[in-house]
Amino acid sequence: MLQYIRKGSGEVLVFIHGFLGAKEIFSEVIDELSSQYDCIAVDLPGHGESKVEKESYSVYFYAKAVADVLAHEGIKDATWLGHSMGGYIVLAAIEKGIAPINRAILAYSSDLADTDEQIKKRTNQQQEIADNGVEHFVNNVLGAFFGENPKVEHVNFARNIAYNASEEGLVMALETMKNRPYQHNLVEQLKIPVLVIEGSEDNVVKPIETSNPNVKKVKTKTGHLGMLEDSQTFTQTIREFMS
Repeated sequence: MLQYIRKGSGEVLVFIHGFLGAKEIFSEVIDELSSQYDCIAVDLPGHGESKVEKESYSVYFYAKAVADVLAHEGIKDATWLGHSMGGYIVLAAIEKGIAPINRAILAYSSDLADTDEQIKKRTNQQQEIADNGVEHFVNNVLGAFFGENPKVEHVNFARNIAYNASEEGLVMALETMKNRPYQHNLVEQLKIPVLVIEGSEDNVVKPIETSNPNVKKVKTKTGHLGMLEDSQTFTQTIREFMS
């Protein structure tokens, strides 16, 4: 089972981090929201404290692993928040009905499949990790996750979280993202309330574009890690959506 934390009481809010993340990436947000909500944050396989337990994964396997945590905690329904790769997992869970989801929050994420160019880039990154290790890779790519003029403490915090990932876990996550499905049609048809949070300085993912009236979009003046760069706006946006 995935490693996870649970804090607070009230309506359940599940946090799923992205590539190079871990449950701690939401620490400041959870500290604020746990006064109103029952917050659960997981470590995906090969990230944080969770080990890789399979030879290969997909967004659907990741979603099932999150659902197993909720079943273990006796949780029947919840709002799922996915950051970046975590957003792909949330959409996978909705698509296959892997768990009851009341609302969905897609933070700095996408509903598109990888392009050929992105697949090639991820393949090169897999080789870089195998050749040079996690720390070298993290140091090379993490700067792109932030917007303009990031705070040193935020960069160091994210870097130390990313260092805890295993080579196997990162290579597997990259493979999972290369093979993720095209989910734009799903987003267009969703009947549950959905919040899309995007960063005006985010150069990592292409923003979700939809005409679905059930989808609300909010933009933060951040890069790809708005929960760190502007946790106050990020938290307030979630509160307003949940209420």
